Amino acid sequence: MNVYAGILLLAVALFLIWVGRPDKAGVHRKFLRFNAALVLYPPLVLSCFAFGVVAIISSWPGK
Repeated sequence: MNVYAGILLLAVALFLIWVGRPDKAGVHRKFLRFNAALVLYPPLVLSCFAFGVVAIISSWPGK
């Protein structure tokens, strides 16, 4: 179960990174243009990535 949750969280983190990228003109999407996005968005991505890696490692066989 932890493996699937970890893979899902890694997929969410990669999706959030892909969504947060600016376009070719360098303009960010509308939800990232407000000032609080600089404080809220990176920790959200990092926590999804970290919890995903921890969930996969904690379910690694051969403890």
